[in-house]
This record gives sequence, structure tokens and C-alpha cells, in this order.
Amino acid sequence: MHECMLCERDMKKSKSQFGNGCINNIFKFLDMKKPARGKNKEQFLYRNIMSKTNISGVNKEQKIWLADRYLTFQYLDKLHYGNFDKLKEQINTDIDNINQVEKFEEMITTRKMKLKEAYDLYKKERKFENNLSKLENGNYEEDDEKLKLLITSFSYIFNMYRNKNQYEKNSFKEMQYAFWQTVIEVGGRYANFKIAAEFLQHSLEEKPEDLFFSEGKVVEEIKKQEQFQETISKIIKKYGSNNYEFVFDSNVDEDFPVSFSNKDLYFAINKAELKMIGKKQNENWNLDIKLHDRYDYSEFKKIDKYYKDTSSVPKSIFSSTLYNLAWYSMKCNVMKEYNIDITFKIKDFEVIDL
Repeated sequence: MHECMLCERDMKKSKSQFGNGCINNIFKFLDMKKPARGKNKEQFLYRNIMSKTNISGVNKEQKIWLADRYLTFQYLDKLHYGNFDKLKEQINTDIDNINQVEKFEEMITTRKMKLKEAYDLYKKERKFENNLSKLENGNYEEDDEKLKLLITSFSYIFNMYRNKNQYEKNSFKEMQYAFWQTVIEVGGRYANFKIAAEFLQHSLEEKPEDLFFSEGKVVEEIKKQEQFQETISKIIKKYGSNNYEFVFDSNVDEDFPVSFSNKDLYFAINKAELKMIGKKQNENWNLDIKLHDRYDYSEFKKIDKYYKDTSSVPKSIFSSTLYNLAWYSMKCNVMKEYNIDITFKIKDFEVIDL
């Protein structure tokens, strides 16, 4: 089997090193004018590369190896994500010493980065940047499927287990970071998920510190949530109906899970631990409340199984699809875990009649 140097597809009986489509792509990539006669393309390419690298006196095989390393360098040089500086220096050294190479495998960079790997990474990055631009500039007010398909198109940068090349892994990790920055911007613009965006941004820091809240927007949003007030009322009915004081801990009694109908809070804080001390005053209650959550995306969820706002497309941007991508980013250490602790008081709480 004779494979194309660039894409490694079987060229069957062809004696060329590159398939016709690939050689045309290379000329376009290098912004090089093709020769008039098609059969001279490869030799023209070799001569052009020798001229650009100031290399002469190489044999037939060394010309091919030179082209392999030169093209590998050029594809890596066009990448915006990942650090390839040291590798490119080593490739340049291999190029400078190509006259002395007797076997292709002698060059250390051939084991670190194959031409096809550099080419594939270049194509993947172009695809990523094109889709990232669509995500940044798109309008999703009336097209849920369009947004869903676009988000799914980024999934390949999260599949780190199939990518054994460490350079590719590092590149994909940087793409993930850029992806989440765009999600934060788009989510804030269309869905007004200010709290969820803030918590997500914090997870992208190198070493995020734990967050503590005792006042401000987070606390005020929680206090006014009807679903949260109903949960508190159920707890008071169970523990305070015949008492003037009670202590509740969700780690002891799991019958009252904390969740929010507010979409922003739902994706920022969900299934948090709740501790509460209640003291009765007249017919109402004074409450000391503590919420604890671990920002960790610990549970991989099936797409569309969990909460999704169907009334507004922008608000579905933090659907389970993105949740699962965040799960992968946690595994890749792009996102980092941290604790969220929220403490506040509610005075004169009136139990809701459920």
C-alpha cells in the first residue's frame, strides 16, 4: 500500500508522494503558484522548499524528508492554540541537518509530530475558529436546533482520550478555554445568566479560590425564589410544627433537595447542601441559612434528560449538552473545582400554605 504523505490515504498504483488533491491543497496553503504541467508539481514543490530552506546537495529520499519536515513546520506555525515553539526549533534543526540523515526515523521530531498530525491539527483549528466565529456572531432567538448543532460541533476538542499526542492535547485544552470564554460572553448577552457566567469564569482561573457570599445579587436572587421558599416551608412544617426552634441538615434528611426554577441559579448552584436553624417569632420564623455547593460538574448527564428552557432558545444555551462538555473540561483540568458557601438570614418568614 502506497500512502499519500499528507493525508496517508492509499494511492494504490500511484508513484507520487502526494495525492492530486493534497498537492493542490499544499500549493494553496503555501500561497505558491502551481507549474503549468501537472506532473511537475511535486518536483516543483521540492525545488521551491529547497530554495526557501537554502538546502542543496540532497538525494531523492532526502528531498522527500525535507518536504515532510518543512510542511510539518509550516502547519504548526499557523496554529494559534498550543505551544509549539520548542518543537519548531527542533524541526528546524532536523531541516538544517537533512544532508546527514540516512533514515527518516533518525530525526527525533518525526516521532514527536508526524506531518499528518500537524495537518489534521491545522484543519481542526480552522474548523474550530470558523465555528467559534459563528457562535460569537450568531442570532439564536428563533433557532434552537441551529444552536444545538453548533454547540455539538465543538465536541471533538473535548475528546482527549482519543488524542494520544501531547501537543494535540495541549492545543485542544487551549481551544476549550477559548470556547468557554465565548460561551460566557454569548450566555451573558442572550440569556442574562450573570451568576452562572461569573461562576464559570471563576472555574477557568489557574487556581480558583473558594467563593463566599453573605449579601449581594446571589443572596437576593435565592431569597426571592418561590421554589426555594416552598422548600423552606416544607422543612418548617416537618421540624417546627410542634417546636419553637429546630435545626435542619440536608446531609441528614435528603427529602428536601435544593433546586431553583430560576435558570441562572439552576446552572450556577444546583443540589446544594442546606443547613438551617429556625426560631419561631409569633407566627413566623427567623431563619439562619447556609448553602454549600461544590462547583465540579461531577455527574455526566444524558443529553436533553435534565432541565432545558423551551420557552426561549438563548436560555437553553446552558443545557445538558454544555453541561457534558463542562464535565470533560473538568477532567482535562481546563475548569477547576472550588467550593461555594452562601450564608444569610431571613427574618419574619411566613410559611407558605402548600
